[in-house]
Amino acid sequence: MIACAMCGTNYDADQSAGACSSCVLITKGCGRVKCPHCGYENQRPLMDAFSQMKDRWKELLHGSRK
Repeated sequence: MIACAMCGTNYDADQSAGACSSCVLITKGCGRVKCPHCGYENQRPLMDAFSQMKDRWKELLHGSRK
């Protein structure tokens, strides 16, 4: 659960996907999540960011598995 630093809304990182979909910098693992209520970009929780970074390293080392 993330508490928005701007408006105080509590939301899951998954809920930010809709808010981030219009971003021109849709890069994998940017480390930020956008509040679905006010649009403020909050820092992704450390464990989410770490596991996303770990997945990206695996992908780079072993190639994309898509």
